Amino acid sequence: MTDGVGLTEQERYLFDLHGYVVRRGGLSVNEVQALNVAVDLLALPEPAAQLMSQRFSRHLSSARCFRDLIDHRAVLDVMIELCGEYVRLDHAYGIAMNPGQSGLGLHGGGTPHDPAQYYEVRAGRMYNGLVSAQWALVDHRPGDGGFGCIPGSHRASFPLPSPVPLDWVAEVTLTAGDVVIFTEALTHCTLAWRGSVPRRTLLYKYAPGHLAWGKNYVEDLSELAASGALTPRQRVLMDPPSVSPRQSLLAYRD
Repeated sequence: MTDGVGLTEQERYLFDLHGYVVRRGGLSVNEVQALNVAVDLLALPEPAAQLMSQRFSRHLSSARCFRDLIDHRAVLDVMIELCGEYVRLDHAYGIAMNPGQSGLGLHGGGTPHDPAQYYEVRAGRMYNGLVSAQWALVDHRPGDGGFGCIPGSHRASFPLPSPVPLDWVAEVTLTAGDVVIFTEALTHCTLAWRGSVPRRTLLYKYAPGHLAWGKNYVEDLSELAASGALTPRQRVLMDPPSVSPRQSLLAYRD
């Protein structure tokens, strides 16, 4: 993978076609190791069948390696392309699952229209609502489960029928360090985890500068700002949502 670049021609085609793209080796071996150590130090409670017990948040202030993902070279220019130059980090959380546990079922889709989660193309430019970067901290081998989706469903003009045939859902295999970038307009899910080790993944969700999914940004931003832990570029990415005034991320490119 080329560091610090937007979507390649091939990636752009696949993102438009499928609603997601995988960047292989987005994280180095050392970065993956540091993130796994940082998750260990969080001393998380044991995940259970209840969905929210598998999620953890408020972790950005605990380790620099978590904050480094906010504007990581593997995703920043991609998010600028997908969400615009005023893109902001809306929220971030992690998922920890033990073998045999199930995750969130299918959600999202191109229809009905959701003003917070949408996908469209105009004059050769992609426009998105919420866009996610999901970082794999362990291998997701064929049959292990984890991130699943219905490719192309972000473009669907009709609602998802029920029941959904199992072969419609694609399992996305990953190696530790890979990052899946997907529009939340894509119909996606967390497949039951069948891996030989607990699943660990980190999700950082971005949006156009005027859009917010929830209110958590207020508390999270104030804590991080008070700690002085954010770089100037990260502070811009974590500005509260607004149309104007906003700072362009183009001025903060490496």
